[in-house]
Amino acid sequence: MPATLLAVALAVALAGWSWRDRLSQPLARWAALARATGLTLLFLLLLNPAIGPHASLRRPLVLLDNSISMHAASGHASDAARLAVTLGDTLHFGELAPGEPGDRSDLRDALTSAVADARPVVVVTDGEVADAASIPADLLAQTTVRMVPRSPSPDVSIRSVAAPHVVSAGDTVRFDIALERTAGGADSANVVIRDSLVTLAHGTAHFGTGLQAHLSLAAVWPRRTIGLRWLTVSRGGAADGEPDDDVRWVAMVASPSPGVVVLATTPDWDARALYRAMTDVAGVPVRGYVELQAGIWRRTDDLALVSSAEVAAAAHAADLLAVRGDPAPWRMSGRAQLLWPPATTDGDWYLAAGGASPVSDAFATIDPDSLPPASGIRLLDSAGGAAWIGATARRSRRGAAVPVVIGRIVATRRLVTIGASGLGRWALRGGVANQAWRVLIADASAWLLNGQGADSASARPVALVTSRGEAVRFRWTGANAAHAIPLQWQRGAVRGADTLRFGVDGEAALPLPVGRYSYTLPGGRGAFAVEPFANELLPSPVTLTAHDGHGGMTSPRRPLRDLLVLFGLAIAAFGGEWLLRRRLGMR
Repeated sequence: MPATLLAVALAVALAGWSWRDRLSQPLARWAALARATGLTLLFLLLLNPAIGPHASLRRPLVLLDNSISMHAASGHASDAARLAVTLGDTLHFGELAPGEPGDRSDLRDALTSAVADARPVVVVTDGEVADAASIPADLLAQTTVRMVPRSPSPDVSIRSVAAPHVVSAGDTVRFDIALERTAGGADSANVVIRDSLVTLAHGTAHFGTGLQAHLSLAAVWPRRTIGLRWLTVSRGGAADGEPDDDVRWVAMVASPSPGVVVLATTPDWDARALYRAMTDVAGVPVRGYVELQAGIWRRTDDLALVSSAEVAAAAHAADLLAVRGDPAPWRMSGRAQLLWPPATTDGDWYLAAGGASPVSDAFATIDPDSLPPASGIRLLDSAGGAAWIGATARRSRRGAAVPVVIGRIVATRRLVTIGASGLGRWALRGGVANQAWRVLIADASAWLLNGQGADSASARPVALVTSRGEAVRFRWTGANAAHAIPLQWQRGAVRGADTLRFGVDGEAALPLPVGRYSYTLPGGRGAFAVEPFANELLPSPVTLTAHDGHGGMTSPRRPLRDLLVLFGLAIAAFGGEWLLRRRLGMR
């Protein structure tokens, strides 16, 4: 204001002084007024004082919680949306993707950005905000919170289902089911496991005086039920507060034979890396057994005790038998074999490609010096019957190279032997070393299986079933470095296409709504599902309370020169004075 008054006073004084001898003439007085106006605008533009914002910038910014908890049966997403429209301009938080509710209500980042816009901020939520404790108190004090809480109702939910992802015909499959209830929920729950219309198992869980219960069910897998199966684990009985948490989906791949069997008689890091790699890249059912004590076998995935007879039967029927340890007892088992005996010569042995072979891609684009050394080797007989030499090793990078990965065909059986121990370091190292390890095992498996059952897809879903509100994650399994690849998917009659872009961890995320999908990628195809269940369907603690924001908000100020119309008015004022001077006969 002082700058404006100063500009007006100075402009009037200069205009009056310039026309002091002609102010008795009407046209001269108009000319003096035009000059005063032009000078006032000129001085104001030179001083450039700050002015208030546009009226539209004062409209509050409303952060609307669009997480799954708001869309639960007890939530009030529609009421919250109508309230948000009446309060200001609406932005969403807690979303998986625009318009797709997410399984976590994270407010901090959205609130920080909104406050930086220097507008009044209003948050509309049910109060179940996951990161409320990490939001600075001063930000919350500036923010108005309007609550649209859930309507509590008795509910029983299936919290989790633990089951194997791969089974063989005739296997006994165990399901460990965790249930949870809210206050007032039923004290028991009937659980049924179905494959389409066929009931595999059922049982009743009892809560007693607690809010949680566990139920273990077992079912013998039908011998004629083969391939990818979508099972439903559902809670029976009367309807409760939230129907979407009464059903869980389980994907299970059933094979007529064990597919790949991994035996570890030497339970070390190499054995773990072999089982993990086989599970990820083989593309067929994988079953693992580990001998932690002499003569005592356990399943690799859950360490459950199994009999030696079961291990022998699985090894005998396997399409591919992989053995880490002494291979002698298993020479006649499996249709193809990957043998990995313990090392007999210690030292730092550095591996490199052994020439053209089915596994040469593992070393094709990698500097051998970037790979961790093997901790020891076992001399392999590569003479007579060796189909190829996949890798060689030199001790401390000196001396003659000795073969450490060879493949051969004996009668009709294909064999691959790995004579270098410590390759589990490659998997632990990550990056290019882990990629080389995965490609080595994938290519060796493909050759052993003669290309049947080995999928060459560039990527695979990390999990066949993803909960609603979470992104479907794909893991890179291609032979080359991870790069963006196209993906086509279909859900019922709906088709779509996306591009998978992989991060440094070799994974890509794809947000999708609930449904069962089939997909096609370069080199392969498959299926996955997004189930209706989400963790946010279950009530969470209310971490935000309703309050009015106060202080800390400052409206943005704009420089006067942003108003271009003032430049035009100044030019018009001086132009008008010039025209009046001409009418008065002045120059």
